[in-house]
Amino acid sequence: MKNIYIILLLGTIQSILWACTETNDVINPGDKPVIEAYLAPNHPVSLKAYTEIPYSESSEGVSQVIDGLSIKIIGSNGKTFVLKSVGNGAYESAANELIGVAGTTYSLEFDYKGRKVTATTEIPAKPVNFASDKKEISRTQIDLSAGFQGGVRPPGGGFNEQNTSVNLTWSNPNNYYHFIAVENVETDPVQILIPPTGRTFPNFRFFNEPLTGSSNEVRSQSFQYFGKHNIILYRVNPEYAALYQSSGTTSQNLSTPPTSIINGLGIFTGINADTIKFVVNKN
Repeated sequence: MKNIYIILLLGTIQSILWACTETNDVINPGDKPVIEAYLAPNHPVSLKAYTEIPYSESSEGVSQVIDGLSIKIIGSNGKTFVLKSVGNGAYESAANELIGVAGTTYSLEFDYKGRKVTATTEIPAKPVNFASDKKEISRTQIDLSAGFQGGVRPPGGGFNEQNTSVNLTWSNPNNYYHFIAVENVETDPVQILIPPTGRTFPNFRFFNEPLTGSSNEVRSQSFQYFGKHNIILYRVNPEYAALYQSSGTTSQNLSTPPTSIINGLGIFTGINADTIKFVVNKN
C-alpha cells in the first residue's frame, strides 16, 4: 500500500473549498475548517487543514492552510494520536504510531474558532480476492516532440496500436465501495507518449470513481509510462464515495458538499487496500 495517501483525492477536495453556507446556519460563511484525512492500517496519521472559501461575488477564491491546531484522534482500541503541526496545513502522528486493524473506529476532535470539530470513521476490511487477467502489456512509444501537423504520422507510429483491456476482479457480496488507482513506481519513468516541445504530460497516477461492483477494467492506452506499476484496489467508506460524486459542484449548481465532520467540512475516513504488481513493456 505504498503511497496510499498520495494517490487519493486528486481533485475531490476542491469542491469542499468552494462550499457555500446555508442561510439558516449559525456558523458564519468561511468559518468552517476543511479537513482531509485518510486512515490506513499500519500507517501513521496524516491530515491537512484548510480554510473554507464561501461563495460570494467578492470572494477571491483562495483557500489558506491552517497551522497550529491541537488535534487528537482517539481509537476504539484505546490508542490516542496527538498530531503535530508540521507546517503548510499538515499534521502528522509520530512515525511509530500506526493506525490499527480493520474494524477499529477513530474519532477526530479539535477546537476551531470557539467550536468543537468532531468526526468518526471506521477502518474497512481489506479487499478480498483481488486479481488481474494480465500481469504485463506492451506499448509502442510515440514521439511528438517534433510536432504533429497535417495528419502526418509521428516518428515511431503507435496510433494504430490495439487498445486492450486489463480486467480486474474481486469479491464483493455486500456491495462495498471500491475504486482502482494506478501509479508508476519507476525512479525515472519513460513516457509512452513524448509530448511536443514545451508541453508536459505529468500523469504518474490515474484512478476511477468508487463503485459497488466486483470488477473493473483499465485500458492499455490509459498507461502513460513504461515500466513497473502498482494497480491498487481501495475499499472506501460511503462518505468518500459521496464526496467524490459531489465533486462536480460548479457556480451554476452550488451546494454544500456532503461531509461527516461536525462543525467542519471535508473528509475524515478509513481506507484499506490491496496491490497487484504490473509492468508496461516497450515494443
